[in-house]
Amino acid sequence: MTLIHHALRLFPRLLGVALVAPLLTACPSGDVGAPCNHGDLQPPAAETVTFPALSCNDLLCVYADTNKPSIDSCASDDECNADQDKPRFECSNSQCRLNLNYVLERSMCSRACETNTDCEDGGITDRVLAQESQCSSGFRCAIIQKLGDFCCRSLCVCFDDLNESVAENLANECMAGSCGQEEAADTAAM
Repeated sequence: MTLIHHALRLFPRLLGVALVAPLLTACPSGDVGAPCNHGDLQPPAAETVTFPALSCNDLLCVYADTNKPSIDSCASDDECNADQDKPRFECSNSQCRLNLNYVLERSMCSRACETNTDCEDGGITDRVLAQESQCSSGFRCAIIQKLGDFCCRSLCVCFDDLNESVAENLANECMAGSCGQEEAADTAAM
């Protein structure tokens, strides 16, 4: 076999790879539900949205679990988690607080949304969700804060962590125009 004959047989394969490779990399990969980190060494006191979260496509990292410990003061982690299905809390300085490992496990990349379908995959060219996620029941478009930069903004939130009654109350308060009023009242009182 001559060198030219070998090159002519190899050329179509190389051309095929050259044409297919950009198509495979052009399919966007979503990351809603991918793990992310808020950058703090202390667990948050409540639901948290971190921006910018550099590990997320849309730079949003959300912790949306609203569970609270059933007691405030404690002597052990077990007391803080007596009515919980997971070790969400820890006893620190005789006070129950969120366990940082649990927060990291439940913190996920998010994105802004208008409807629940914005939080779902829409086909091969519209990937929204991460391939692997700690979220088992899917994502919903919900408001989780009424203060700060993400006041009354809808974000994709894992339904496992979403307290529907809290989200519904927040949505109603936001429709009534209450975004930031408590923050303004706190500032005026100083």
